[in-house]
Amino acid sequence: MESNQILAALQIEENEIRIVVGEFYRDLFNIITRESIPCKGISEMRIVDEKTVINSIREISNTVSATMGTPLEKVLLCIPGYRAKKEKKNFDVLLPGRVVNYSDISNIFKDSYKVNVGNDYEIINAACAYYKINGIIYPKMPIGEKSEMLSTEVDLICGDRLMTYDYVSVVEKAGLSVIDICQDGFASCKEAALFEQSFNNYVIDIYLEASHTVFSLIYNGRLFSNITVNTGYDELIKPIMTTYSLNYNDARRLLFRYGVFDKPTGEDRIINRWGSKNDPHTITYNDLQKTMFESCEKMVNDFYSCCSSIIQQEHVSIVITGYGSSLQDLDKVLTEKFQKTAKAYCPDMLGVRESKWAALLGMFYVYKDNKMVRNTNVNSVDMEIYKANLIYKEDESVDDGLIDKIKTFTGKIFTEQSDDRGE
Repeated sequence: MESNQILAALQIEENEIRIVVGEFYRDLFNIITRESIPCKGISEMRIVDEKTVINSIREISNTVSATMGTPLEKVLLCIPGYRAKKEKKNFDVLLPGRVVNYSDISNIFKDSYKVNVGNDYEIINAACAYYKINGIIYPKMPIGEKSEMLSTEVDLICGDRLMTYDYVSVVEKAGLSVIDICQDGFASCKEAALFEQSFNNYVIDIYLEASHTVFSLIYNGRLFSNITVNTGYDELIKPIMTTYSLNYNDARRLLFRYGVFDKPTGEDRIINRWGSKNDPHTITYNDLQKTMFESCEKMVNDFYSCCSSIIQQEHVSIVITGYGSSLQDLDKVLTEKFQKTAKAYCPDMLGVRESKWAALLGMFYVYKDNKMVRNTNVNSVDMEIYKANLIYKEDESVDDGLIDKIKTFTGKIFTEQSDDRGE
């Protein structure tokens, strides 16, 4: 079995396709590369132009392949949490060998994916909430523990069946195999729960994207509930487009670069100018703030309505993830509205320190948990070719005497310091 494993996580969002390639090496996880490109063909989380989406996936795949020096073959796929819901299922399993082993737990997970959650739903992810043997609860797999029965509670993360099949289909038509799938909200929670203090505390993860927002409740590192609403930061972009007859990309650029969430007015300084000399058009800070403020207030009130039942509890904090978390002062406004600490979550991983990568990072950890049960070691690229490309030839242009010069220089400094101290 390979000592290291390289995986690529692919995410198809409303206006953008993202990909992160990472490497597991023993207990370490490193980012190799990441890419994002604009994408059309998605509307309200549904694929409306399959050909355009396929071409975009091929484009980003080719870019990553060139960087890796070998074709990208397989991906973890992150899909929107459209019509997301969570159900629970309890399993009581007799242990033939009277000791817990991997096959017993693997069979539980296989059975969990067979649970009927509705004709138009598909089980996207299954996560074990706890294991119980001999009256003792274990948060992790109790491999090797002796007992006659193993009891578990499994969380079933479900999504729209038709949409799931559509997303998997376009990826496969683009020439990539799908290793595993995961919902964006669930994956974002997995990433945030690793680094937020959720022990005996409630953490609300607001995953904000263009056309949808996923509200997830985490407690002790476990996803307790999640809901998806079919509105996102596009609701702030629409009035800008309508008022000034701008295209989507220009309106989005203005929103994220200049818009401030908590200000109804702004300076009269011009931030955008277009048109001809005889027919000029301009937008000032003040114009932008007035245009978007009403939509901003509505979004905050909608967020409050979705979270009002839980924020009444003590020890509650809010994290905002997804591309929309970079909206200026959104965290400040939510803190004032909720009277609870809210912050824009930023992954602390070198190379992907932006909130929009949170779901993709979470996918790696979801897969790692499932890998222990499935006992698989799939790679996204041909490891033999990849390793061959890492062998560097000796560069004869390097000055072999450079290190000696550095040693001589530093040695002289230390000698002079010792002389000054009289040593």
